[in-house]
This record gives sequence, structure tokens and C-alpha cells, in this order.
Amino acid sequence: MPAADAVLLPLCAGIALLGVIVTAVAWRRGNKGRVVQGIGVVLAPIALYFAGLLTLVWNAVVAVVGWAARIVFTPLVWLGITMLGVCLVLWVVGGIVAKRTGGKEKSAEPAAPKQVAGQSRTAAVTAGKPAAQPKQQPKQAAAPVDDDMAEIEALLKKRGIE
Repeated sequence: MPAADAVLLPLCAGIALLGVIVTAVAWRRGNKGRVVQGIGVVLAPIALYFAGLLTLVWNAVVAVVGWAARIVFTPLVWLGITMLGVCLVLWVVGGIVAKRTGGKEKSAEPAAPKQVAGQSRTAAVTAGKPAAQPKQQPKQAAAPVDDDMAEIEALLKKRGIE
């Protein structure tokens, strides 16, 4: 196996270069949030390298590869690998079930009583009943934000485009 520095340093430089490219594209598009994220992508691998965390990950990968190369597939090992597969399937199925059923519990609260005919809203509130909401009128087109938008809207209406 090559030394960790011989592999990790060029890898970090490549990831940082990708971050610079992403940041440059975001800069050209004027997206300031993506520029800040791009700077984070550029700095993250270099920071991990300097902190020694990438060497830790490298050593873990080397250990797993060494274990896989030396393993003898006995029935006990097969049982363990099968159990890991079952754990993974249960985790994924549980996530799917949680997404579908999450937050859909029915509440046992009674429905609000309706307003008595001829009773005013304030009388209904003072009688302990919630006030009926007024009927909403259909939404009208929003007023243009500025003069340019008003001009564009006028041109569109002139040509019959709504």
C-alpha cells in the first residue's frame, strides 16, 4: 500500500480544485450563497488533511481491505453478514414507513360548533363558540411591483396574454 500522504494530498488538491470550479460558476451566476458553500467545499478537504482526520480514514479503509482479504467464510461469518444485511433492510423499510405514516395521527378533538343562524359573530364568540370566518373572495392579480413590471404587464394584456 502506498503511503497515506502520497494518495491523500493529491486527492485533497483535486477535491479543492472541484470546489474552486463550483465557486467560480456560482460567482458568475451571482449566487452569493453558493459562493460561500463553494468556499466551504474548497476548505474542507484541506482542513481534514491538516487535522490528520484523512489519515485516520485512510487507516480504517486499509484495515477493512486487509480484513476482507484475510477473511475465511465460515458459517458464523456468513450468519453475521446476513444479519448485517437484514439490519440494513429493516432500517430502510423503517424509514419508508416513517415517512408515509409520520404526522398523520388522528386527533380526538371535537369539531367546532357552527354559528347559530341570526347570531352575530361577536355574540357567537361571547357565547363560547368560535366566530365563523368570513368567506374569502377570489384572489385578484397582484399589483405590479415597479414601473417596469407594469409596462410589461400592459404589453402582455394588449396582446391578449394573461
